[in-house]
Amino acid sequence: MDRQFSPEETRRRAAAAWLGDAEADLANARSLSAHRDEDTSPSGAAFHAQQAVEKALKALLIWHGIEYPPKHDLGLLVGLLPGDAATRKLAIAGLTVYAVEQRYVAGAANPMNLAERPTWEEADEAILAAENAVEVAGADLVAAGWRDADGTEGLGPLP
Repeated sequence: MDRQFSPEETRRRAAAAWLGDAEADLANARSLSAHRDEDTSPSGAAFHAQQAVEKALKALLIWHGIEYPPKHDLGLLVGLLPGDAATRKLAIAGLTVYAVEQRYVAGAANPMNLAERPTWEEADEAILAAENAVEVAGADLVAAGWRDADGTEGLGPLP
């Protein structure tokens, strides 16, 4: 039997799930960077950093009940956030390139320029930006009254 939740509880749980996924993507980005001597990819690390930010933004949008399009455009998502969200002030829109251009190469007739692929230095900068963005988005959630499943400010297990 499926449990029914209030709209607020549904949003709270969804925001927690998206924020948890953001933290997991951030962990994946850090892990790839930490194991670069094992032939991991800076583009993979940068991709996971972008995904962490995207999921944190979507957690905020869900908590506020704001609809968003199925896009990977961080600038678009930031623009949908409430005006008082500190996350709006972050310079994170540039990370969008790591989700889109690297994944959707046109093909052999129009290959992606290899110079466009991130270096490890750029991937590490993306990870730092993502760490900050996920932290600020989490603080924005708490400031907006979001609490985790156990009633605390922050992530905890969902029942």
